[in-house]
Amino acid sequence: MSVQATPFGNITFPEKLSKKRRSAILRALAWCEQLARESEAWTVQQSTHGERLVRTVNGHELAVFPMVAANLDAGCGAGGRFEARHLPVEVNGMRVCVAPQEGPSSVLHTDFVACFLLLCGSEEVPEKSLPHTLQRSLYPEKYWGRGRSRFNPVLDQRRRDLQAAFLAIVRVPEDAVQHALDTLNEEDWALLRDSFRWPFHPQAARAIAERLLGEHEQRDENDIIWAIAQIGEGGEGVVLDMIRNLVATSNNPDVIRCALNQYPSTDAETAWDDLNGLLDHPIQTLGWAVHERLALFEELEERLIERSDMLLEDDPGTWLERRLVIWLSHRQNMDVWLRRILDELPQHELGRFLQRIRTYGSWFERWAKEKLSSPLEGVQIGIVEASKRNMSVNHGQLWLPLMKHGSGEVNRVVLSGMRDIRDEDAYMLVDEVWHSPWRFVLRAAYMLVPHNFPNYPRMREMFEAGLRSPHARIRLNAQKHLDRMNKANGL
Repeated sequence: MSVQATPFGNITFPEKLSKKRRSAILRALAWCEQLARESEAWTVQQSTHGERLVRTVNGHELAVFPMVAANLDAGCGAGGRFEARHLPVEVNGMRVCVAPQEGPSSVLHTDFVACFLLLCGSEEVPEKSLPHTLQRSLYPEKYWGRGRSRFNPVLDQRRRDLQAAFLAIVRVPEDAVQHALDTLNEEDWALLRDSFRWPFHPQAARAIAERLLGEHEQRDENDIIWAIAQIGEGGEGVVLDMIRNLVATSNNPDVIRCALNQYPSTDAETAWDDLNGLLDHPIQTLGWAVHERLALFEELEERLIERSDMLLEDDPGTWLERRLVIWLSHRQNMDVWLRRILDELPQHELGRFLQRIRTYGSWFERWAKEKLSSPLEGVQIGIVEASKRNMSVNHGQLWLPLMKHGSGEVNRVVLSGMRDIRDEDAYMLVDEVWHSPWRFVLRAAYMLVPHNFPNYPRMREMFEAGLRSPHARIRLNAQKHLDRMNKANGL
């Protein structure tokens, strides 16, 4: 068995699992992380099944579990809560059956999750594109009775009864607290907690959450995680002190991570005292979350650099090592570490890593020239991002093949990176951009070159070439620039 850190928690791979399948699972989880990060719809919450991604749709809580999918792909169970060949998704804490229409599929569960995040990542969810079971769960007023949803009718009726009784007293926070935590038994409270529409009753949710946090030593971890999520960023006073205490003293990693997301301290010294001891937490993703929180304090940067160097020397593991090296590379020369990591990375991970690092030595130009022919757009973009502030690199010679043969997006990234390079190198690249067939690349060049390189010797020729463009807006834009030049020259 081997343990691998992922953006959503640790996963244990069986020894018999092939390296190819392990790489596919990790690649899909990286895609899930990227989609969740780039979308403003999904938020991360802790659960007993690793981090889950949550959003609200039509007043209902929609949650998907990337780590459950990864464990299913690895041949490990999910405690009986989710089934293989199904999307691990819940609505209001209730599992919904979402499976391929054509029967069992060879597609990874984690790839299904990534596609689902993409489908539901916009502000308005395309309800007509959703599986019927999710339509029924998220829009019961429109789709009730359609599709097939596996559920326990007895449990479903119990849930409805609990919600109906709670709705009668939810408007008075004190009564809601007493009913939820004193009247109901633990099983009924858990059912209500995971299925009630709390966003519509924030005062009651907050009152219950404050009571739970005050009794955190006697409460279940799911209660604490739920309570912290309800407090959100609006906490104050005693409640925030309780969250600080949970971060520093809890032994439950899920609780720590959730409390860290709402960590209230705006004082650098207090934050360092509370969090420094968690930087070398055995769960790497948790240690890195602490690192990211401390990095928000500029006055702690020198101490955090020193601490990061110490963590690297202690062999923290591949996942954490790469993130520490990325972070440190923007603050000090990490070329020795970068050269080794770049040689070890598989091709599908190379582009993303390159786009996040900074290099310093001339070695990178020699290394990058061997990768210019890569068919992966991410690698080409990464070469530009990793080298644009490296003054030991001949940017003109290195980037010219990318400007000639790269995609429009690669051309755009090269243009953006030209702000940091020598004028002579920039002129060589601008000479090539005239021939771009992409309108958005020409627009970017017309904005960047006059502003950043006003002494470009072939400025007039560039805009005259634009007059021959098949794009009407490019022709119009080029004519406006020529008119300005003529007016400045008194023509």
